[in-house]
Amino acid sequence: ETVPGGIANVEDIYALSPLQDGILFHHLLAQKGDPYLIRGQMAFAERDRLDRYLSAVQRVVDRHAILRSAFVWEGLSSPVQVVWRHAPLSITEVELDPAAGPGVEQLRRRYAPQHLRLDLTQAPLMRYVVARDPESDRWLLQVTSHHLIEDAASAEPFFMEIDAILAGREDDLPVAEPFRNVVAQARLGIPEAEHERYFRERLGDVDEPSLPFGLTEVRGDGEGVVEVYRKLPQALNDRLRGQAQRLGVSL
Repeated sequence: ETVPGGIANVEDIYALSPLQDGILFHHLLAQKGDPYLIRGQMAFAERDRLDRYLSAVQRVVDRHAILRSAFVWEGLSSPVQVVWRHAPLSITEVELDPAAGPGVEQLRRRYAPQHLRLDLTQAPLMRYVVARDPESDRWLLQVTSHHLIEDAASAEPFFMEIDAILAGREDDLPVAEPFRNVVAQARLGIPEAEHERYFRERLGDVDEPSLPFGLTEVRGDGEGVVEVYRKLPQALNDRLRGQAQRLGVSL
């Protein structure tokens, strides 16, 4: 009932990965906005280039099941992701106010994750907004997507495929791996009871939060956090990596 075109437009239905379960939990928990929205902006010198880019994005969406996945949980014993056969991009064109400052900032304010939520039952979980920059002849493209369908690891191949399609090399792209294989690998390996036993053994005697630097509160949504990067001396870097390898953990 949630899929346009009904059952004819349903390619597959399967469970969420454990990571997706957690992300959906926080989406439902949030009273305002969504902590797992991802946004980005691009600028194009010509509208034709922007339209060609969006056409290539649609081709990438057509290739990958995860990008055509919607999420349904109402009335179900556990959430499922429903892969649509056809999931056209949501593209909205808006007009910006020349007196309201730079177009880039106007779009950021209007589509800030602090007050925006996506309908997770409607694929693809990517919303595109097009606007002419009032301060130049550029066309601006704002995209808001959800962490349920993408992460840092998937961003690079996503843009590589767009580049290949724009360059006329779509036929050279490899066959897309079905996301259901990822879910199966995550869910069917170790039983949930074994995970629970492991963490009870490791954390069973913890009776209060153990947080670094006394940071016991998150102020708001973290938007005001400032990040500082410092390059470590090579010797310290090598020692840290050696310790991580010895302990079998990530750096």
